[in-house]
Amino acid sequence: MEEWISLNEFMRRYKVGYDVALQMIHNGEVECKKTTGGRYKIKVGGDTVSRQLYEEEHRKRIEAETTLNLLQKILVERSISK
Repeated sequence: MEEWISLNEFMRRYKVGYDVALQMIHNGEVECKKTTGGRYKIKVGGDTVSRQLYEEEHRKRIEAETTLNLLQKILVERSISK
């Protein structure tokens, strides 16, 4: 079920600090809207994913990017040495 919760409730439920929660908002990692009073409301439920799943996918992406960068360096070095 989809619901919109406050920033404080989001931090409490997902055990993240204020800076991490804001970073997730600014990076588009969570769906949110601002109230007329300037407060964040964050969508939970529905299409959202757990913090644990997000962290695992984030770790996999970093590993893949690191591997890709290493392979690119190897290919560049090989093309220079020929």
